[in-house]
Amino acid sequence: MICAGLSLRDRVSRMFCRTIMKLSVIVLALFVALIPILSVHAQGQARVYLQPVLLQDERRMLVNLMAADVIDLYGVDVQLRYDPGQLQVEDANPRLEGIQVAPGPLLAADERFVVTNKVDATAGLITFVATLLNPAPPVSGQGVLATIAFRVLGNGPYSVRVVRAQLVSSNLTTIPVISENLELAAPLDVSLSEGQAPALWSWWLLGVGGVLLMLIAFSVAYQRRRAAALQGAVVVHNNSISTAEQSASEVAATLTEQGRRAMQQGNLELAHELFSRAVERDPANSEAWLGKGLVARQIGEKRICFQRVLALDPNNPVAQAELQQLERAN
Repeated sequence: MICAGLSLRDRVSRMFCRTIMKLSVIVLALFVALIPILSVHAQGQARVYLQPVLLQDERRMLVNLMAADVIDLYGVDVQLRYDPGQLQVEDANPRLEGIQVAPGPLLAADERFVVTNKVDATAGLITFVATLLNPAPPVSGQGVLATIAFRVLGNGPYSVRVVRAQLVSSNLTTIPVISENLELAAPLDVSLSEGQAPALWSWWLLGVGGVLLMLIAFSVAYQRRRAAALQGAVVVHNNSISTAEQSASEVAATLTEQGRRAMQQGNLELAHELFSRAVERDPANSEAWLGKGLVARQIGEKRICFQRVLALDPNNPVAQAELQQLERAN
């Protein structure tokens, strides 16, 4: 018998590894069988969709216009339609004429040019057109194209629909795109539109692939650890933070600190611009949202900023006090 000379521990280890490899083969076969489905749904398909942001106010709604799975993006042309009887867009920049939405960080503020940013409050149309400027490199991945702040007027249901979505590459060619609408029974009750089904399929299939990789990696890691123990070796695993994410948060922190200094010096216009750029870089920076709320002129903008602070930091005393003061003023 081959295993007669092995210890019980060694035999159990071999049986365990064989079981892992068998499971890996089964999962691999399943994943290969489903690859055609994944390729049909995901091949060359960027997405433009609408993502609601949590606010502690049932009469207001913040929606991010998102782009995902994009490659070589250089320009966007998007038009949205909403019911003006149910929703009202709040101006993101009262210093400019008309009503605007807030450009997002996917196309960097210092590298982009906003061609059109207007809201037709009567027709319920939002038009946002922006492009990067040479020599800025194209962007890939996902991120926020723009953020729309709505005041809730009616009792619902609420919908924001993508009327037009055109993405342009650095070669001025059109990028194939799937658009997804937003349907809400209430400001925080999100339902998926039909266009989101391919995305869910893709995530499920990627999850199957992830299980496969984990099983194989676990088996390989186990064998390596065992070999290292026999040889007296040490296996070191390093966890690293994404350089892009680290850079974005660091830039946002620097802009926030500059905004505080400008606010202390009484330059509220500059402070507002710096805080706005900070939240574009890092939407999870509660200090930047707080500073922007403190220097904002319009009550609606102040309220949204302080609500974002409380969504990120529920016990922030400054945001709580400012919101209470706004409510008393109303």
